[in-house]
Amino acid sequence: MKVICGKDELMKGIQTILPVVSSKSTLPVLSNFMFETEGDKIKLSSTDLEIAVKCHIKGEIVQEGGITIPAKRFADIIKELSQDAEIEIKADETNQINIKSGKSKFTLMGISKSEYPVIPEFPKENNFTVKKETFASMLRKTAFAVSKDSQRYVLNGVYFIVEEDLLKMVATDGRRLAYVTAEGLGTKIKGKAIVPTKAVNDILRLISAADSKIEDIKIGITENQCAVEIGDITFLSTLIEGVFPNYEQVIPKKTESKVKLSVKDTLSAVKQMALLTGDRLSSDRSAAVKFYFSPSMLRISASTAGLGSGEVEMEIEYKGEPVEINFNPNFIKEVLQNMDGDFTNFEFTNALNPATLAPEQDKNYLCVVMPMRV
Repeated sequence: MKVICGKDELMKGIQTILPVVSSKSTLPVLSNFMFETEGDKIKLSSTDLEIAVKCHIKGEIVQEGGITIPAKRFADIIKELSQDAEIEIKADETNQINIKSGKSKFTLMGISKSEYPVIPEFPKENNFTVKKETFASMLRKTAFAVSKDSQRYVLNGVYFIVEEDLLKMVATDGRRLAYVTAEGLGTKIKGKAIVPTKAVNDILRLISAADSKIEDIKIGITENQCAVEIGDITFLSTLIEGVFPNYEQVIPKKTESKVKLSVKDTLSAVKQMALLTGDRLSSDRSAAVKFYFSPSMLRISASTAGLGSGEVEMEIEYKGEPVEINFNPNFIKEVLQNMDGDFTNFEFTNALNPATLAPEQDKNYLCVVMPMRV
């Protein structure tokens, strides 16, 4: 194999596949990435056996072939090469890789491509198209609520539900839930998938780095895999096995009070009061942020023994009986940080039942937060 390409193009490909390369695997070949020719382009791919990514870059194909290359070492070398000279990469039958650029020359030892795991193709059936920004927004609005408890493994990802023209995403850790929908997919397929948190973060990374000219992306769902196609990039992930809990039971069917809150002002108040809870939330239930609703006023406060206390008052339209509800400040903070629009409708019944937050102008997004019992 022999190819010639520019540094920028090569770095773009390396940055796409490098985060997926396994650094702790007992299989040496998984510390490498696949570098091969495909038609008139160069294909780079990597996998850790759970997730995989592949992309194409431009280059001159002098001789076809393929090799797996030590990923970290190769990336470090390419990063230091001159911007001005083209890079020649050559591999022979002994798996020796020669890198040449200007006056710089390097030799690395690769591993035969025959030893690299086969990465599946994007599913030709059971796929649909969605706007890139819509998909990324849905992931951001749910991913923060995913459980980090490995023993509750079915909650360690975002739950996708495709119902013909509708895409839903749900995430919960048992104490809060985020639910978002998008209509107008124009597809007839149906499917469900629990996509792991690591895969969600990688998809967001790839979308963020994608060419701004790309408007639509393709999503494919099979029995045990989810695939995302973003232009020349294909990302694949195994799914979390198991049955996602009935999230609809968690969403309150009705609430007794509804208050319109400024997202910006409420977020600022919660951030201020969170300074007085510190790291105590995991061990000290009294380190909650208190929402005290009284006629025309909301007082958000916190008080921690040995640390201090504080409060912020906000004018609101509320005519019910005074009520105090305690929340984990991080839960409220993360909801508001991922909410579009200037106002949110905060709905509740009492200090023990779950509260809901939803953007005033967006009927497709809803968050449920359980109060803390103090």
